[in-house]
Amino acid sequence: MRKAIILFALPLLALTGFAQSRSCLRVMPADEMTHNAIWIGRVKVRRADKANFRGSYLQTAALQPLDVIEGDFTLKELNVLAQSVVRCAEDNYVKDQDVLVFLEPQDSLYHTVNYQYGQFPILNDVVKGWRDANNNPVDKPYADVRKEILAYINAAQTPKPQEAPPPTPSAQQPARKPPEPSPQSRSN
Repeated sequence: MRKAIILFALPLLALTGFAQSRSCLRVMPADEMTHNAIWIGRVKVRRADKANFRGSYLQTAALQPLDVIEGDFTLKELNVLAQSVVRCAEDNYVKDQDVLVFLEPQDSLYHTVNYQYGQFPILNDVVKGWRDANNNPVDKPYADVRKEILAYINAAQTPKPQEAPPPTPSAQQPARKPPEPSPQSRSN
């Protein structure tokens, strides 16, 4: 009887592990990713290798910038850490892939903002899986996505109008009388 219970329960436990949702990471909206990224642009993956050190990432990738939207435009190559050991993260790069990426600094290199949700494959000049205003995945032309990102950047960099200064006392208000001394201070 025990063996039957174990044989029945073991596969159920294994299946629940496989059935866990892969969307356990919060998907940042495009404006938040833009705000958090230090480098945004279209890149070509030149190299994707297994990391040769123990750490939080299992892959290093060399990315060649094709179009820099925000960040250091003088860089000829970006070294990025990928394949994070964070649960549900699937951030990886494939050689010769054309990708729109949002990067932030990590251990003197870069890593993808919001893991796999911060990189978008580009096929035939169409960004796959871009996020619309409701944060739903859509395919959108690269030129339109670029304009949208620049609008987010400009909105973040434009100073907000200052509030009107508090009103100054006008000359029409009567002057205040100085406070009268208290009875105790008069007797002294």
